Amino acid sequence: MSPTLFSVVIPARDEAESLPSTLRDLYAELAREGVPHEIVVVDDGSQDSTWSVLQALKAEIPTLAPVQNLGSNGFGRAIIHGFSQIRGMRWSS
Repeated sequence: MSPTLFSVVIPARDEAESLPSTLRDLYAELAREGVPHEIVVVDDGSQDSTWSVLQALKAEIPTLAPVQNLGSNGFGRAIIHGFSQIRGMRWSS
């Protein structure tokens, strides 16, 4: 069974400088391969301009879905928050 929507979850904390190239490259590759997808980036309590950068990137990356983790921060919590936001298929055992 192939997924109808591939969801990528990326936690980000103070990543304003690295996000643009990373997200542009990821989007370009998935689009080139024709993979239906969404890219959920979780701003996990950043103190830099990460959130502003994500908002600006939404204009050029139509599959980008930035969200903010306003609760307790941390890598695992950001991932869990991101998974709670995805629209793609969820696999269960």
